[in-house]
Amino acid sequence: MTTWTSRAVKEEMIRAFEVLFETTGPVGPDWFKNSWPEYRVSFEDEVGQHAQGTQKKATRVRVQRTAREISSMEKVLLGIGGQPSWGSYLRDQPGLLRTLVAWCFWEIKGRHTEAECQRRGWAYSTFRRRRDNAAARIAEKLNETGVEVW
Repeated sequence: MTTWTSRAVKEEMIRAFEVLFETTGPVGPDWFKNSWPEYRVSFEDEVGQHAQGTQKKATRVRVQRTAREISSMEKVLLGIGGQPSWGSYLRDQPGLLRTLVAWCFWEIKGRHTEAECQRRGWAYSTFRRRRDNAAARIAEKLNETGVEVW
């Protein structure tokens, strides 16, 4: 039987946040946000928007995710089937969770962890140790509760 490792936990956390970011997001007026669907803009509309200076700066491509990917994201971030979210395993150590989540965001955005730590005045070695401790604690809890590696 394969067990959870800190590396596997970090990979799944990144994958879960990627799925979340690529399948959701604010679209439309403030009061609608996620319930407002994307719509196709014709070439004539784009030309008119460009002439008026109201065009979108960048078009966000939405990736169609599989049910398995969405289910895995829900297991990690929300907790389903009687299992808590992975973040709840670090409820007594919120600093570790913040470190791990910040690292996931930086990885998704392609930012260098060392540069981000330096920008914030954080010690990179301490940040890396906290991130790895957080992932190891989550892996330990997952193995204790018998959650199978997917």
